[in-house]
Order: sequence, then structure tokens, then C-alpha cells
Amino acid sequence: MIELIGIISCLLIFLIFSLFPLPLGLAGKFLSNYKFYKYDLLLINLLINFVLLLFLSFTKINLFYYFISLICLSLIINSYSLFINKFNFKNLKDINFLFFIVINLIIFIFIAREPTLSWDSQKNWFYKAQSFFYNYNFFDLDKILGVDYYPHLGTYLWGFFWKNSLLGHEYSGRFIFVFIFLLSIFSICDHLNVKKYIKALIVTLILLLCFDNFLFKGYQEVLIFSLMLFASKNIYDYIIYKKNLYLITSFMCFNLLPWVKNEGYLLLLIFIFSLLVTIKKFPKKKDIILFACFSTLLIIIKKLIFLNYLDINLTHGGNLSFAFNFFDFVNLLITIFVGFVVAIFKYKIWIFIFLSIYLISKNKKINHKDNQFINLLKINLIMYFLLILGIYFSVSDHVYGIEWWIDNSLDRILYQISGLFIMYIVLSINYLKIKL
Repeated sequence: MIELIGIISCLLIFLIFSLFPLPLGLAGKFLSNYKFYKYDLLLINLLINFVLLLFLSFTKINLFYYFISLICLSLIINSYSLFINKFNFKNLKDINFLFFIVINLIIFIFIAREPTLSWDSQKNWFYKAQSFFYNYNFFDLDKILGVDYYPHLGTYLWGFFWKNSLLGHEYSGRFIFVFIFLLSIFSICDHLNVKKYIKALIVTLILLLCFDNFLFKGYQEVLIFSLMLFASKNIYDYIIYKKNLYLITSFMCFNLLPWVKNEGYLLLLIFIFSLLVTIKKFPKKKDIILFACFSTLLIIIKKLIFLNYLDINLTHGGNLSFAFNFFDFVNLLITIFVGFVVAIFKYKIWIFIFLSIYLISKNKKINHKDNQFINLLKINLIMYFLLILGIYFSVSDHVYGIEWWIDNSLDRILYQISGLFIMYIVLSINYLKIKL
């Protein structure tokens, strides 16, 4: 019973945490001018707080005092919005909030009953989270066990919420990954133009296809997946409604990726490339150029920080000077192809993504704005698969062997990038409904 109360308190903390610095009152006065803002209020607040925590990870600030201050400010400001401004809860009538709460609690309990960490989490990620739990910062990471050139934002969140939970168990820090995972999926499904009960069924299906308990055992791919999912939704909204808030939100999501996993900067660079290739389609070309320039600058800053204070490893054991004969090349392609098939059937969300791509390609009534977004995704899809080929070519002569690398990483790589393409499913359902 005590543990259940602790689990519920974790969810309450996440909700309070995600209602600051933009309070509920702002949702009624400002964000209501934007479509599909309801879950976005929580996600935007989380992104702002993640950025603040990233900055704090370089300081000696006491995390407990910061946490208490933030919670108190959130409660005070939102109490003002609720009781003084008389916030209208009808603004949230489209949110199946009870469903969201229940799903969170179910997964929290599931993790609490089976809190075992995965191998990579035990050997690498956990030590970073533990270091932040004890109030150490980024500059102490070279003194701990594990690979120090792994980015640290995900583990900082893990350590932060672990330290400030009533449970006191490390798995309570991992609950934040569940919370943002569910928020991102509920947010993107707000775009579904279907009845509420059908929307609930689709949300449930996507959750079942995307949820993997193994990845919630300390891996960072879930956070990458969630950020890319929310970024995709916001870049779509930017194309449709041309409001800068969406582009800024997408910018925040993509520029947090390099601080979560090493390949995050490659995912960001590919997205920048896709924006520049399609820049003629954007009416505000200056905004796209600023997105590209500031993102590139932030990548350089991140690399310089790691170069000066920690080890830096751009290839993670790969060899960029590889050479093949024809038969080796063919065998390598076959091995990677088989790995792709296995990974896609493991994460079946890809089957629905490919099916949605096919259905959209057969539809001759796609409006030009949706088509612009679809073309943007196509470029990303092609470039990501070329990136994957390059990654495995680079480790083809590694001591572990190409099969080991594919077996232990390809499924997780495909999982994390799938977040960007789930909008395909949403669009295909909407167009299928129109056609019917």
C-alpha cells in the first residue's frame, strides 16, 4: 500500500512539474489560439524544464532545493489560475485524462514489480544516474564507472526524479520516461479525425505496438522516440498553421537528442538536411535557416564540451576507412537486410508505418500541405536508412563481428527513429476516413 502511494505521488509530481513555467491559465488565454494544444501544454513545459535541468547538470546546485522550489512555484501559479482566474476545465474536455492517468499507473506498477535493469543500463547508464542522485554534476562523470562519452541528459532526469521521489528506489526515476512516452503518443493522436472511442482504440493499439518493457529498463531509446514523435507532430503543425511556436517546440525536441544519445546529433543533422532540401516549400525561409544554423551551432558546442572534459567517440568502435570486395559487400547487405526484417517484426509499428506510406502513395487527393510534410518525412526515411547502412559498414570488421552489432543494436535504432514517422499512420487514417 505504501509503495502504491509512492507510485501515485510520482505521477502527481510529474503533473505538477509539467504545469510550470506555463500555467493552466496560459492554456486558456494563449495556447487556445493553437490547435491541438491540450497535451502540448504539458509537453512544452517538460521540454523547458529538461533544458533547465540540462543547464543545471553543469552546476553544483542542490537538486532537492531546486525541486522543492519548482514544485512550490507550480502549485502557487496554477492555484492562482484555477481559483482567481477561474480556469475553465471545459477547455480540456477532449482529453481522455482518466485513460492517460490509468495507463501511466499501470506501467509504473509493472516497472516497480520488475525493476531489473538491462545489461547496458547496469554497466553504463545507471552509474551516471547514481552520480546525479548524489548531487554530482557533469564534470564528475569522468570519475565514475561506465562509458563516459555517453551523453547524460536522460540519466540526469533519471537521477533527478529518483532523488526527489517518496519511494527512494532508482526505478522511480525511470517513470519520467513512461510519462513523456505516453504524453507524446496522446498528443499526436489528437490529430485523429475520428470519434472518441475509435481514437481511444487507436491510441491503445499504438501503445501496444510501441511499448517494450525491455527498453524501460534503463535504455535511452524511449526518450529519443518520444522527442522525435513530438517533434514530428510539431513540424507538421508548423507546416499546416505556420505558427512559430510549433517550429520552436520542434527545435527544442531535436536539439535535446544529442544530449540523450551519441547518434542524436546525426538524427538532428539529417533533419536539418531535409529542411534545407525542401526549404522552397516553406513561406518563412528565414526561420528554417535559423533552425539549421542554431542547431548546427549547438551541436558544435556540445562536441567541444565533451572534447574538453570527457572522452569523445564519434564512431563508437567503428572504422570509417573500411574496404570490401564485391562478395563481402553482398554478404554484408544480406546480413543487414535480414537484421532489418527481424527488427521490423519485433517492433511491428514499422509494419503499420510502411502500410500507411503505401496507402498515402495510392491516394490522389492529398492536399499540398500534407504532401509537403510527407515529402519531408520521405527524405528523412531515406537518409536514416542510409545512415544505418553506414553505421554497420563501419563496424563490419569489428572484433565482435557485424552479426553481434546487428543483434544488439539495430532493433533499438529502428525503434527510436520510428517516432518521427508515426504521423504517417495518423494521416493515413484521416485520409481513409475521408475516402470512406
